[in-house]
Amino acid sequence: MPKQVDHAQRRSEISAAVWQVVSKSGLEGLTLRAVAAAAGCTTGMVTHYFRDKKALIAHARSVMHRRMADRIDAMPRRETAWESLYAVAEQALPLDEERRLEAVVWSHFLLTTRTDPELLHEHTVSHASWVRRLTGLVSAAVPGQPEPSDLEAQVRSLVTCLDGLVLNAVTDPETYPPELQRRVLKTQLNLIVEGNHSL
Repeated sequence: MPKQVDHAQRRSEISAAVWQVVSKSGLEGLTLRAVAAAAGCTTGMVTHYFRDKKALIAHARSVMHRRMADRIDAMPRRETAWESLYAVAEQALPLDEERRLEAVVWSHFLLTTRTDPELLHEHTVSHASWVRRLTGLVSAAVPGQPEPSDLEAQVRSLVTCLDGLVLNAVTDPETYPPELQRRVLKTQLNLIVEGNHSL
């Protein structure tokens, strides 16, 4: 009788191998052969689940997005809207090994989208979801007032701050250690929230 293959388990193993390769070699080193070697299987097995390098890249990005979303959804309820906003925004920062690897994948993926319309679409969809989540949190953090007229600009400034922190922390972690990342994020959030309270 043929051996039953657990496709979900096999795909999970290959997915973990994708992350392992990106962590060590970046997206430029992400090849079907490298993933097969990391997963301990044949290249043919990898292509059964992922047709080419682009599929591997897109999958790595989607896993990164899902992992971050799962962490956010599992977080306990915070006492204040500001604390909720901070807790969610902080998940984007490379403050530990798991998030550092996610940040590496994200930064490599972002550069790849410049020349690939399909991957750019993947980025646009997930980025829009992230902006919507932050928009609701920023709006809630300014209670008792009408929605700020420049809410979109404030959220974009927060996103830009986060993106800049991620890129700098990935490329120069000694200059941008976790404590500095947290301090910069808190400063940015206070500028947004306290600035609205002063209106």
